[in-house]
Amino acid sequence: MIDSVGFLLFETPVSLLLLLPVLAGIAAGIGSYNTARVPLPEPARLTPARIAWLLMLTCLACLSVGAAQVASPELSWEPAVRNTVLHTALAITAARLLGPTLAWLPPVSLTLICMLFGYPPSEPGYYSWAVIMEEAVTASQCAVTATAFLAACILYAAAPRMTGHLGRFSRPAPPMRGIKVQQKRPLP
Repeated sequence: MIDSVGFLLFETPVSLLLLLPVLAGIAAGIGSYNTARVPLPEPARLTPARIAWLLMLTCLACLSVGAAQVASPELSWEPAVRNTVLHTALAITAARLLGPTLAWLPPVSLTLICMLFGYPPSEPGYYSWAVIMEEAVTASQCAVTATAFLAACILYAAAPRMTGHLGRFSRPAPPMRGIKVQQKRPLP
């Protein structure tokens, strides 16, 4: 159990096993990013392979967090899987939109916001938006997590057909036909 981070004290102690899905989700999100940056079109027939790769990475992340659950059987596997899938969806979306170097930002930000502000003052429990801190899993939480993961999968599968991410390594625009571009002469 963690009750503080540096000088920040938590009103409700947080289990370390609820924080491991953050790392597993970030790893799966970064692992799903194609770093080749080859400017060739990717055939649509590779979409099932891309989705299979993403599902395999997500399953490996869930299994790695589940292996950590063996060390502490007082927590069930359901919240760990829910959190892993949610953090994976956030990391995949961030890797696609911001690049793989910033894939950690949304999962870590969500976790810190939930840890610091997710509980009502002087009351037990957490707010409804601090889902990742709760140890009980409801059907609505599963539906929201599945929807977020499905949206991330669609964004991931559509990635080769879309333009490059908004970060530093964006793909250049394709050349326009019929328009001559004047080349600049090099300086002497």
